Amino acid sequence: MSIVKRLARDTRVRALVATATVLGVAGIVVAWKMGLDLAKLKQLWVDGEVFLKANPWSLFVAIIFLPGLPFPISALLVLAGLVWGANWWACLLALLALALNMTWTYWVAAYPARGVIEKVLANTSLRIPDLPKQDHVRLILMLRLTPGLPLFIHNYVLGFLRTPFRLYLPLSLALSGPISIGILLTGGALMEGKAGLAIAGLGIVVIAVLGTRMLRARLARKKPALAEAEV
Repeated sequence: MSIVKRLARDTRVRALVATATVLGVAGIVVAWKMGLDLAKLKQLWVDGEVFLKANPWSLFVAIIFLPGLPFPISALLVLAGLVWGANWWACLLALLALALNMTWTYWVAAYPARGVIEKVLANTSLRIPDLPKQDHVRLILMLRLTPGLPLFIHNYVLGFLRTPFRLYLPLSLALSGPISIGILLTGGALMEGKAGLAIAGLGIVVIAVLGTRMLRARLARKKPALAEAEV
């Protein structure tokens, strides 16, 4: 119960619920104005589900590429749970697609994008800073643990600053993976009517969120100590 109360008091959680409510009501109004009724929406859903189940690779490809754009990965993970099912094979596929997404966005930012910026800055006194080796892990943690930042921003910033890939990918998956698995399992289990598994998936999300908050708080406490040590 204490966990539920803490989440209920969290301003970010309340803002998310309020935003989702407003968007949901707006979507219903727009659909009504366009002449969509429940029967048409149900048919559209059935047609989309049939296509995705007949072409499961398309959802795998979508998870690899769409989150590299301003597209919410959570929506794709819910779809993955609905189409692939609430099982560990689906979780592994989602993690593999997530790893591939993090990989291509990193390398695009680290070389083609950074190369363009370096050419632009070549005739100026400005230079892209090189981070000290001891700051790479801290930067990965700071970005991955910051709520509200889309996945593609994390990936591009870390790639652009060329954090070592051997640190970037394992740490990124370790921090983003549990929440991704929880979302997938919850969405799939709800569709399959598996209440126990849905609760387990939701529990994974809650534990991952609370763990993220604890790590972020611990990192924030370390900053002043590090600053004092440097002085």
